[in-house]
Amino acid sequence: MSETMETPLNLEALPMRLALAGAVLMAICVAAGVADSAEFFHSYLIAFLFWLGITLGSLALLMVQHLTGGRWALVIRRILEAGTRTLPLMAIAALPLLAGMKTLYSWSRPGQTDPVILAKQSYLNPEFFIVRMVFYFAIWFTLAYFLNKWSRQEDSGEAGLALWMRLEGLSGIGLVIYGFTVTFASIDWVMSLEPQWYSTIYGLLFMVGQALTAMAFSITMLVWLSNRKPLSQVVRPAQFQDLGSFLLTFVMLWAYLEFSQFLIIWGGNLSDEIPWYIRRMEGVWGHVGLLLVILSFFFPFFLLLFRHVKQRTRSLLIVALLVLMMRLVDMYWMVLPAFGGGNVRLTWMDVALPFGMGGIWFAYFLWQLQRMPLLPVHDPRMEEITAQAVEHG
Repeated sequence: MSETMETPLNLEALPMRLALAGAVLMAICVAAGVADSAEFFHSYLIAFLFWLGITLGSLALLMVQHLTGGRWALVIRRILEAGTRTLPLMAIAALPLLAGMKTLYSWSRPGQTDPVILAKQSYLNPEFFIVRMVFYFAIWFTLAYFLNKWSRQEDSGEAGLALWMRLEGLSGIGLVIYGFTVTFASIDWVMSLEPQWYSTIYGLLFMVGQALTAMAFSITMLVWLSNRKPLSQVVRPAQFQDLGSFLLTFVMLWAYLEFSQFLIIWGGNLSDEIPWYIRRMEGVWGHVGLLLVILSFFFPFFLLLFRHVKQRTRSLLIVALLVLMMRLVDMYWMVLPAFGGGNVRLTWMDVALPFGMGGIWFAYFLWQLQRMPLLPVHDPRMEEITAQAVEHG
């Protein structure tokens, strides 16, 4: 492999500028939150869930790549690894949720009389909530730590069958653990906003949503970096086509799970669960739901059926950015109606907080991305990709 391929990315002052802009936005929101803490914590939860979704989705996709041994993710592997290394930042970002627990979660307030909440108090109580949050992050930290540690060993020339078997074995077990932890985390942080409601498919929705978000983000980053060395030397339309096909797969799976949940609850006339959808069909939220159907499924699905859309960076970038934007809209749709149904409206803080946190998250991500070469040059599968790139000019 050439020395150019082993040189880390250099983005100069961009991460610092992003961090500064994000910090200013966050500071403005915190100042406004002093006057209206409820609005602040509602918006903060949305921002936290969206950016954590990219972090955990990157972890899941990274484990899928190691488990399958596919070449499809080699060009985005460093993007995924840098995404997983933002976990320390997201652990810190989780702390305000504890400060706003009584504002966000009705079950955490003293003097409960609702029999449904009382029946769930052995699980839904502040102390156990904190213990579970610490446990989730500890598990995710452990998985990310070893995946990145062994990847660095591969970069240092220690690659071998034993190392690849360790990566594959950890990824197999890790995906199962990831599934359990994300399921319970989604119940704790989102489903329990409305403790009278439940869905057995909820955890799967979050897992697929995180993978969809991370894939759209990775494609966006790859398009941005594809004109820079070393990616410009190896990235070809075939790689974009593969990633676009995976994006299509996740779009279809997300839509299938969403429709299945709606069909079971609405078609089954389940009186305890239907109010959850009624709150999301009231007022402006009904229009938002329709927008999600059109722009989160039908539009990306139709475009990604065409090979030329997936092979052209500009068209694929547009679809990926659309998916990312609608993933944030989906967070609004899932969270905000829990605090008043159709009476809840978007505020400036609902927009500013995700962008403020995003500036800090993205700056930290870029800082991590620069710490390792952009390609896993000592992975033997890279030789085939490089050879194909040379062959096709």
